[in-house]
Amino acid sequence: MGLKKFFMKIRWGLFNFCFRWIPINKNKIVIDNFFGKGYGGNPKYIVEKMFIENPNVDVIWVINNTVDKTLFPPQVKLVKFNSIRAIFEFSTAHIWIDNVKNNYKGRKRKGQFYIQTWHGGIGFKKVEKESIETLSKEYIKESKYDSKQIDLMISNSRWVSKNYRDNFWYNGKILETGLPRNDIFFMNSNNIKNKVKKFFRVNRDIVLYAPTFRNYLSIDSQVELFKINGEKIVEELYKKFGKKYTLIVRAHPNIAKDFNLKENQFLKNGSDYPDMQELLVASDVLITDFSSSVFDFMLKSSRIFLFAKDYRDYIENEREMKINPQKDLPFSFATSEKNY
Repeated sequence: MGLKKFFMKIRWGLFNFCFRWIPINKNKIVIDNFFGKGYGGNPKYIVEKMFIENPNVDVIWVINNTVDKTLFPPQVKLVKFNSIRAIFEFSTAHIWIDNVKNNYKGRKRKGQFYIQTWHGGIGFKKVEKESIETLSKEYIKESKYDSKQIDLMISNSRWVSKNYRDNFWYNGKILETGLPRNDIFFMNSNNIKNKVKKFFRVNRDIVLYAPTFRNYLSIDSQVELFKINGEKIVEELYKKFGKKYTLIVRAHPNIAKDFNLKENQFLKNGSDYPDMQELLVASDVLITDFSSSVFDFMLKSSRIFLFAKDYRDYIENEREMKINPQKDLPFSFATSEKNY
């Protein structure tokens, strides 16, 4: 464990102990989306439904310094990630909602209820216990600790539920209710499309490029790996579909702050946009490598292209696949832009 994380946990422990003497607020829910990423993921759609059912619920959302606060509903209270105030909220909230398993929240008190919504779904990659040889001892310890505190996980299928049972060190309740974030695909999408286009100041159709994170590569190496010829891609898509496109590149949250693009009329950086599902809904075409977003986007379209320049290196150095992208799915697969 690094010194920074060590002292962070000491700090959490001290304040968590102090705040444990304060009664739990039965009306309070504290939420994280991928370490303070912002208003998105399954937690966003749970909250929106909650406000319909109970507009007086006290919702606290932890955020990092890069988040656009204007995107949150006014009734959501924002608290800085890992701050003393955040420790207080986690220590006194009745319900925790999160979508990552190694976000440290202190020790859960009797009377608190923790819902883990996870950020994936059906996916290509082996995860958690199934890929244990690729994980650090610290991550494994954190994931096991987190699983012991979870009261409920949500799932969209028996496939995902089995994955939780087999690989997440979790024996608690699983609710196969679907993923809240995917309800968006079955609603009127015109407002969302207009919202996304306005945000990026584009009037063309959108092609979304969303590669996944690599543990085996440095941040700088990943930034280099994910460079893509936006002009060439939109030209080829125009030939194929007869539409003029803008390419939006969305890096994984783990490298988003280091991922800079020189933007122009056909290339935009979508890494700071908080809601991946809105980007998927607003996009006409998806390009990715091994992202579970494929299985979300399939709910609306088959315009999916798989692209991984490091496919062999990924399998040899990162982790094995549960699904073979070259054989198991009805989409073209390329390891070079020349293949397109």
